Amino acid sequence: MESTYNILQHYWWLVVSLLGAILVFLLFVQGGQSLLFTLGKTEVQQKMLLNSTGRKWEITFTTLVTFGGAFFASFPLFYSTSFGGAYWVWMLILLCFVIQAVSYEYQSKKGNLLGKKTYQIFLLINGVVGPILLGTAVGTFLTEPSFL
Repeated sequence: MESTYNILQHYWWLVVSLLGAILVFLLFVQGGQSLLFTLGKTEVQQKMLLNSTGRKWEITFTTLVTFGGAFFASFPLFYSTSFGGAYWVWMLILLCFVIQAVSYEYQSKKGNLLGKKTYQIFLLINGVVGPILLGTAVGTFLTEPSFL
């Protein structure tokens, strides 16, 4: 019976590691948002870059949620200690994803409340702050919890 649990634990570590690696890879798309308006010299180039990365944030967010769910399913005590200790970091990450989604949706709409430039600044903030916050949250996994 002991060997069965060891196999399952190795399986879950593989699943969580794979999801974490995919998430880190997808964060390059999110980090690339900070370059959107420096790479595109004209309005047409900026719009093309924006459209090419526009819906990729959904994949990153879905991978983040799946990573958290797999982590919770496999190691609930570790999850509760690590994620609970970094509550404010995770709330700021969520805020970054919200302003990212709002920016993509509303910056090109006519008559938007804040203006196109504000939404572009939101994307820039998300492209810089989002990956740093996620790195900070993952860094909290490396501190030794008291139950180990």
